[in-house]
Order: sequence, then C-alpha cells, then structure tokens
Amino acid sequence: MTKKIAMGFHTCVDYELIWNTETVESMIRAFEIREDELRLDGAVHTQRDAWIFCLAHLRAGIGGEIVPDEPQSVIDFAEHFERNVTLGGTATRAAIALDKLGYDSVLQTSCWNPYVEKLLPSHVKAIPGVEDDGMLYPHVVLQCAKGVRIHANDIDFVTPRENRIMISHDLNSLDMPILPRTFGPEITDAGVFLLGCFSEILDRDILDRVIRHTRELLEYLPENAVVMYEDGCYVMKAFRYAVHEHLRPYIDVLSMNEDEMQEYIGRKIDILDVKAVIAAVRCVYESLKIDHVIVHSAKWALAYGKEPQRLHDALLGGATMASSRFRAGDDITPETYKETAAMANREDSEVFCEAIREALGDKVCIIPSKDMSHVEHPAVVGLGDSFAGGCLPGLIGLKD
Repeated sequence: MTKKIAMGFHTCVDYELIWNTETVESMIRAFEIREDELRLDGAVHTQRDAWIFCLAHLRAGIGGEIVPDEPQSVIDFAEHFERNVTLGGTATRAAIALDKLGYDSVLQTSCWNPYVEKLLPSHVKAIPGVEDDGMLYPHVVLQCAKGVRIHANDIDFVTPRENRIMISHDLNSLDMPILPRTFGPEITDAGVFLLGCFSEILDRDILDRVIRHTRELLEYLPENAVVMYEDGCYVMKAFRYAVHEHLRPYIDVLSMNEDEMQEYIGRKIDILDVKAVIAAVRCVYESLKIDHVIVHSAKWALAYGKEPQRLHDALLGGATMASSRFRAGDDITPETYKETAAMANREDSEVFCEAIREALGDKVCIIPSKDMSHVEHPAVVGLGDSFAGGCLPGLIGLKD
C-alpha cells in the first residue's frame, strides 16, 4: 500500500508510573522537601531535585519535562512505583494512535530495542535510526489525576488538573539520529509528514546537525505534502526558537498545547478568557510567520491563520483521538473513537468557542472539547501525541 502518512523522529520506552499518593508523600518526607523549595525551573542534579521539580509542576497544574544529569537517577526515581511499559515519543504515539483506526504510516525511530520491535503495531513501517546497542534509556512518566491532595511536611496542595511530568536521560533522544538518505526515499509519496520536536537536545552543535538533516530529509517530500510540526516545551528554551527559525520554510502547520502556548508568550492565562486567548494566539501566529497555527487545550482546539476553516476535519480528528485516549488509554478501538465523537461537548467550551467565532470570524476555526467529567481513571500521558496523530488524515490535501 502506498504510504500517505509519514512521521519522525522521537521514539522511546516509557515507564508509565502508577500513581500512589502515599509513595509521593513518603518521598517528600524522605528527602525532607519543604514548601518554599518548590520551583518550576532550575538544574536537576539529584533525585531530590527531580522531586522538587515534579511537586512544583503538580501544584501549578503545568506539565513538564526534565533531563537529570545521570541515566541511573531516572531509573532510581521509577523504582518507587509500579509501572506499565509502553512506547512514547510524539511521532511514535501518533503512529500507534492511527494504527488503532487502521491507517498505515512510515516512521523513522530514534532508538531500536526489543521493546520497540515488540510494541510497534503492524500498520507502522519502522526505519530504525540506530542499531540496538543493548542499552535502555527509559522515559519515566509521573501522571496524576485532578483533585489529588498531597500533604507531607509543610507541603499541602490539591492538584488543579490532570497532569504529567516526564523524566529522562536518553542518549538517543539527546543525540536524535536523522537519516535523510535512508528515510528520504520512503517519503517521496507522502501526503502529510508529522515532525516531532527536539525538546530534549541539550547541545547546540547537535541541534544544528539535527536541523540540517531535517531540512535535507524534508526535501524528499512531494510539493503538495503537508508538514505538521508538533511543538514542545524545550529543556533549553532558546533551542525552541532556533528550530522555529530554521525550519519555518518547511512547516505548513505548527501545533502546540496550552502549556506550550503560555510558555511561548511568557505568561499564564485563563484558557476560557476570550480576550487573553485571542491575544496569545495572535502573538504566536505573528511571531512564527507560519501559514497555520493550531493550539489544543483541555477545553478547545483551534486553528488560526491563512485558511483555518480547511483544518476543521484535522481539528476534529485530533480532538476525538485525544479524548478517546483520555477515556480509554491504550485500548482505543474504532468503536471507542466513534463513541467519543458522539459524546456531548462541554457547555463552557461551547460558550467560549462561540465567543471566539464572533470575535475572529473566518480567521479562526475552533471546536469545543468533549465532556469527560464522567471518566474515573483518565489517561493523561500521550494526549498531545494522540491529538497530533488524529489530525494527520484531515491534513492530506491541504495544499492541493
């Protein structure tokens, strides 16, 4: 079958930790962490530093990503919890999400090991970015539901939203292999290409090489192929803007979540504040100078730019896929997807979307989120990846 959907490059083995409040509170006591130490940024040298970072992000209701100094500290952090082993990385989870609906895709991975070989589904043609060297660099995912009280020492807060924090020291992700001459011939007939971000790279020379090889690879795409870039909150903040600057000519659609939008504009906003959201979206769009910007949040998903109404099907597919993962985790089926699509929307989301449409007219396409308040055990990892994957079929033909 002709491959119409291609993607790259991030692939990793995820340790999805099973939340245990008692364990979290015991770590606060064991490391003698106090409330006034919690911070949202700064270097992470020790397991104690990682806990401080995680607690600060859980308290603020903000997702985050950290790279401790040593791979072993990541494994030590995970050892306190029971866990599920899955595959992660934006492109990889997007490919897995599309496989659930029967779509073929081709993916260049950034690592290769028995877990990747076993867990990648049959509809995904994998181009390994590296050979298996016998090493495993897990990405630890600490995920937490909304409304969980965490109380130990003088720390006492209730989590304001579902959230996840990712912890890794993955040498493959830090180096991010990209193989233009190997992967390029596989994408010459692609209708859409999903480009994941390079948020874990810490070395500017490596980033420059990655950008150069990405540009070389994207030259293999046909002229009418659509490139969607799924943004991220970079460990090295300046690298995010360097990627935007150097890959801008190749990107047709740049997508980000609400946290990434707020980091981009440098302030936190109420995502149901019409004026604040409009100002933020305009700021992002005018700064990026890319034809279309997508922002997806817990309460809505929107496209802004050149011809946003043509992205309606992509938004709907992305939002439905993300909501399906939220309620069913890895157990998405075509029936799950259809059930999600038929569910009622959030009332506050519908009111907000109507106000945005009145203010921006045909400059925006926006859809409300589904009401997920009935979900007792939500999956909160991989939602953005699933959104990106769900968008892709709706983007084919955007440039025709």
